[in-house]
Amino acid sequence: NLLNLSDVPYKIECYDISNISGVDSVGSMVVFIDGQPDFNSYRRFKIKTFEGADDFRAHQEMMARRLDRLVSDTEKFPKPDLIIIDGSKGQLSSVKEVFDQKQIEDIDLIALAEKNEEVFTLDNPQPIILEKRDYCLKMLQRIRDEAHRFAITYHRSLRGKRALTSVLDGVKGLGKVRKTALLNR
Repeated sequence: NLLNLSDVPYKIECYDISNISGVDSVGSMVVFIDGQPDFNSYRRFKIKTFEGADDFRAHQEMMARRLDRLVSDTEKFPKPDLIIIDGSKGQLSSVKEVFDQKQIEDIDLIALAEKNEEVFTLDNPQPIILEKRDYCLKMLQRIRDEAHRFAITYHRSLRGKRALTSVLDGVKGLGKVRKTALLNR
């Protein structure tokens, strides 16, 4: 009722983006069912269509890919009741554009901004400020924080792999032993 949702959300998905100056941009999707994390349903997204730090486009790409799976593979990726975007009104609006393109109308969509813990909805131009002790806010924060943790973990793993690569990795016919010898020399 506080967020003017169409129904009590049983299945909730939350999305977050992680990058450093636009490098190794990734997204995360975490799923909570009846208030508990469903780890098997978590998904990671590499942002592929552009490079740079553009949270709006990254959310749009990630959401388009997710909603495509909603149509093509409903058994493995069933429809959520609520989607939470880590961000503010801008991120919410950019994801709403994808919802409109894909003609999705039966999933509630909100955004949770971390700075002041403001909740943005599609039908209210002003953010909803819940009391700090409100159970609804605590649940939204828990889900958002889990999406944030999952995105950062994936970003760090990609960044670590990239840091361990060498220009010699791209040389055709150069094996591990010779590469090590050249690097030692």
